[in-house]
Amino acid sequence: MLREEVLVVAVEGAYAMVSSQRKSACGSCQAESSCTVLSGGGGKRDTRIRAMNPVGAQVGQRVELEVSEQQFLKASFLVYLLPVISLIFFGILGRSLAVGLGVAPDMAEGVGGLVGVVALLLTFFGLSRFNDHLEGDDSRRPVIRKILTGASRTGGC
Repeated sequence: MLREEVLVVAVEGAYAMVSSQRKSACGSCQAESSCTVLSGGGGKRDTRIRAMNPVGAQVGQRVELEVSEQQFLKASFLVYLLPVISLIFFGILGRSLAVGLGVAPDMAEGVGGLVGVVALLLTFFGLSRFNDHLEGDDSRRPVIRKILTGASRTGGC
């Protein structure tokens, strides 16, 4: 299980809305503060997630959020790899079909690119619809496992 310390920002019945700062890959680097400034704060934006709240956490409490590794990997595949695979596969397919239909080779490249981009956009649309479909499925939702006491453990530089 993957665990992270987060802050409860809202409670909605059996659920809690939690907030966590996205962490950049170089969060422990000595130059983090200057890089963050140069990148427009890319590593420090808040992410809000709706989680199951079986421990009864309240607004303002720091809690430990738990996410299944299997669900995390599935979501990562869907969000990152599936669109890229779709772009490449349909781009190559579109180019091949264009060449097969007698389109000039340089025009076929453009057709393949256009087909790939359209497939990419349709994949994002399909993933959005799929996410809406899964919204009510609590088996995939992160769970608050315990209320943490004391100061934040997320530490800075």
